[in-house]
Amino acid sequence: MKNTLLLSTLIVLLSGCSDFLTRDNPFGATDDTFWKTSGEVESALNLCYSLPSGSLHYTSPYASIIHYEGFTDNTYHGADFGGFITTIGNSTITSDSPNSFGGITEVWNAYYKNIRNCCRMLENMDKAYFIDPNEKERMRGECIILRAYYHWELFKYFGYKEGIPVVDHALSPNENFMERSTPEAVTDFMLAELDRALAIEALPFKYEDAKKDRMDKAVALSLKSIIALNTKRYDVSRQAAAEIINSGRYELFYTHAEDDDPARNFRDLFRTVSMDGANKERILIKPAGCKEAYFRFSGPGLGQQCTSWPTLDFVNAFETKQGKTLDELGADSLDIYTKDPLYNDNRDPRLYATIVMPYDNTTFEQYTYDPWGEGPEAVGRPNASRSGFMLKKFYDPQDRTSQRNDYMIIRYAEILLNYVECLIETGQYNHADVLNYINDIRKRAGQQPVTAAEYNSEEKIRKLYRRERRIELAFEGTRYMDIRRWDIGEATMNGPIYGAVNPVTGKKVQIEIRQFRKNKNEVWPIPESEILANPNLRQNQGYVGKD
Repeated sequence: MKNTLLLSTLIVLLSGCSDFLTRDNPFGATDDTFWKTSGEVESALNLCYSLPSGSLHYTSPYASIIHYEGFTDNTYHGADFGGFITTIGNSTITSDSPNSFGGITEVWNAYYKNIRNCCRMLENMDKAYFIDPNEKERMRGECIILRAYYHWELFKYFGYKEGIPVVDHALSPNENFMERSTPEAVTDFMLAELDRALAIEALPFKYEDAKKDRMDKAVALSLKSIIALNTKRYDVSRQAAAEIINSGRYELFYTHAEDDDPARNFRDLFRTVSMDGANKERILIKPAGCKEAYFRFSGPGLGQQCTSWPTLDFVNAFETKQGKTLDELGADSLDIYTKDPLYNDNRDPRLYATIVMPYDNTTFEQYTYDPWGEGPEAVGRPNASRSGFMLKKFYDPQDRTSQRNDYMIIRYAEILLNYVECLIETGQYNHADVLNYINDIRKRAGQQPVTAAEYNSEEKIRKLYRRERRIELAFEGTRYMDIRRWDIGEATMNGPIYGAVNPVTGKKVQIEIRQFRKNKNEVWPIPESEILANPNLRQNQGYVGKD
């Protein structure tokens, strides 16, 4: 009976795959009748766009970048959806976890479907009539970048250690059983594709703000920098970042607000006031990609549900206003700030713009966050944060009803930080640009600049840079790969994770205990259904055998 069931399952899987692979075009029409006009190619290109959001739950694939921070030491994913985020975060994910694989399988299938849509378009678009040849080449460039981007998304989650199947054309049924390409070959493919798009003259370097959800040359260069950085091709990453920097087309965002909040520039970068052409920091966005931020990250005291619980370790990573880490201040000061992060109003202004802390009364009018009282937001109550901290960074008190906040997938500050890391990791830690760019970012945030006299060694500079990157880019999708690229999973993803200190008990709230397994938890397991359907597709080694 077991053999019969397995055979029936394989027949269904393979027949479904065959139907998908032999589909003539995205809309079910035949190639002879579809690929005729530029409008049809434009429709096909639009179908290729499926960028991840910031906080949306009801999307496919379920790829909400802020919730994905639950993979890291910055937060715990406490929602009743996206269970795979929790199990990946605490390393309990296995190769046969039925409750976890809904999201994982969906990501795998959706991105390969997107890749197929891109391949179909690139193979058929030349059949269509275009009045303007430049328009055709522009669309070609966008589609090439999209295909590289989807390969990158699959590579960083499933193939960072052992690679993924590279798909550079629409597969026929007899090509179903593809093998993995090596990580080096996948990287070569992605970078070559981006160079191919960059060589297309008709593709703009930078789209106007109204089209910042479209792929342009700046996005291609950004992806090139990101991919090369994470595969430690530092010279390639630095050169790509330098092209964006030297173009003069991008800059750090400064608000027009004139209130006395030292973090107002950083604060407003993630609010609707930054959603206009004056914001030159936005490189790639998901329009309205944060429209659920208020709902998903504020608590039941405001009638919402808190699904992401920032950790104490993340809160304690923020310096004082004087630029000192809590560890540098010593055990007594560490204890004071651990018990009261708001103590003396003496922390990096980005902390107040990123996290709602106990007894915060600055986020919403006539509202004080109290996780220790008897109200609905008490730790342990339904829909309340179990850490005693809530995320503030992306929701706008002035935008609770219209819910139109965009989400920045790539922004200029990340490119500056990529450039800095490349200098540090190639022995140029004392290059003037290292502290210049770090201080540009700190200045924008209202934080104390650092000096070469204080940061006078490679080790000190590296610690500063990594702390700055964690704080500046928190909940923006970079921390997951930072942990893997820096090989710090065992140090950051092991042991108990804590929330705030309960003033009644004097003890930190323990959320869970994590265990990071090296050579396993750097990647996700490939969905078991894919392994069964494709005899040439090997499972990631850490998930082979009994977990």
